[in-house]
Amino acid sequence: MDTGFSSTIDSSAPFPDNTEYRSLIGVLLYIAVCARPDVAVSASILGRKVCAPTVADWTAAKRVLRFLKATKHVRLEFNNNTEGLVGYSNADWVGDISTRRSTSGYVFLYAGGAVSWAIRLQHCVTLSSMESEYVALGEASQEAVWLRKLLKDLGETVDGPTIIMEDNQCPQQQHQQHQQHQQQQ
Repeated sequence: MDTGFSSTIDSSAPFPDNTEYRSLIGVLLYIAVCARPDVAVSASILGRKVCAPTVADWTAAKRVLRFLKATKHVRLEFNNNTEGLVGYSNADWVGDISTRRSTSGYVFLYAGGAVSWAIRLQHCVTLSSMESEYVALGEASQEAVWLRKLLKDLGETVDGPTIIMEDNQCPQQQHQQHQQHQQQQ
């Protein structure tokens, strides 16, 4: 999607066929859940407009389809160099201009493979980008606790703390800290 698509006020004409738009968004959501989590943000943002889509929303949805077609041979690969459960969390601040709410997202890897991911509007209006990131980290922490209990129920041992990376540091610093933590164990 275009950068800032959801933060602009849409003044385009209403899309004439809601059923066609809903069908396309349903397909994008299915693809995002089953095979391509890289389009989950776009599908989520476009899914907010199913009741009253505009021509600009339809154009943005078709852009996601063109992206999928152009990248059908590209795949997400996860390295198997991480042991245990590792999470990544992020948020935007005031991503939805109409409600002034931020969007939270997280992904958890276990032994290098993605096992859980989500993106959703936050339940509250945050007053700063730091507060938005903090709320996102709280949601990711809840998921980490649930995943640890699930792994325990499945007979997997999860030793030590679950590391959740936040984007307030550069990725190289985060990676170095994670490596230091792994060496200490």
